[in-house]
Amino acid sequence: MPIIIDGWNFIRDRHSDIKDDNVDSLESARLLISYLEGFQETHNDPIVLVFDSTNEYLGIGYRNTPGLQIIPARDADAYIKRYIADTPDRQRRNIRVVSSDNDIYFYAKSYSATPIRCGEFWRKLSRSLESEME
Repeated sequence: MPIIIDGWNFIRDRHSDIKDDNVDSLESARLLISYLEGFQETHNDPIVLVFDSTNEYLGIGYRNTPGLQIIPARDADAYIKRYIADTPDRQRRNIRVVSSDNDIYFYAKSYSATPIRCGEFWRKLSRSLESEME
């Protein structure tokens, strides 16, 4: 099942341990990408990580792979909504949308996608990272 993540919303969630309050935002984004790359080593679900960006370049070096795509979008919410709407009806229920933004959460739900609050996915990601370290 594909996972689409609202990047800045995820980083700035109250459950996040990589908030960008006291560090460079791009450093937090790089750290999240590294976490997700590690997550991909034990999970087969493709991830689309979408960041709001004032231009089409986020300002960090990254290489898209089949398992992890980093998307700089002028409007991440619009991109996520378009991604959901453009997915064929029969496949939509397989999409997991990670965001605590109520507008995105309920939009995903109304289109039969599976919305996941950021805190819930942070717990899953943290457990995965902890098991890698063991």
